[in-house]
Amino acid sequence: MRITIDAADQPFIYRLLGEEIEQIDTHAGDTRLQQALATARQQKNHEAELDWKRNAVFLVLFIFLYAVLGASLTLDLTAQVPSHKSLVYALEAVPVLIAFSGLFVSLLFLFFTRSSARRLRSWDQGIFVLEKYTGANLFQQINEMGARTTNYSQSAINVALALFICVTWVVMYNYFTFTTSGVIGSVISLFITTMTYVILDIQLLKSGTSIAIDEPLVPADEEKDKK
Repeated sequence: MRITIDAADQPFIYRLLGEEIEQIDTHAGDTRLQQALATARQQKNHEAELDWKRNAVFLVLFIFLYAVLGASLTLDLTAQVPSHKSLVYALEAVPVLIAFSGLFVSLLFLFFTRSSARRLRSWDQGIFVLEKYTGANLFQQINEMGARTTNYSQSAINVALALFICVTWVVMYNYFTFTTSGVIGSVISLFITTMTYVILDIQLLKSGTSIAIDEPLVPADEEKDKK
């Protein structure tokens, strides 16, 4: 059985095989597509394994920060140094510093989960395309099974969890800043929160690699021939 490659899949197949192919025989099969499919499945499993391990590390870190923050609120850190005003102010700022540390880590956690969700979605799309032209439809069939109101996305759940944790640290950081520095300090903390997010977003985007895939690549010799 020969399957005509859809126009939308042409760029992907061209980059994968390095040549333009109009049709693929699913019975004969292209070993390159089979190998690519096996690699995609293996890599997706590897990404998913790293994802839950990374989430576990972040959650343990958040539990530690919550515990340290709670201890700093229940213990009277200024009782032993009543005569040193500067040290008293520094100790009173401990919850603020812990809250800001939690805010910074939660922002990293949010970016990590978004990046992981994008990579997993890309692997899913790649597997879907490869299975379409290798005669295997397992991925599509499994996804369609039970696809009802409870068909939630695990990646979306992770992103929602990261966003919730991030919001809690934003609230705590601004609250503790308000209790120690008043309205002006709260306004400054909101500005710091926004700038921290923007700077991290810009820096992490700059370190990434963006490749346009709107049109298939054309070798230099073919481009000259067309001209």
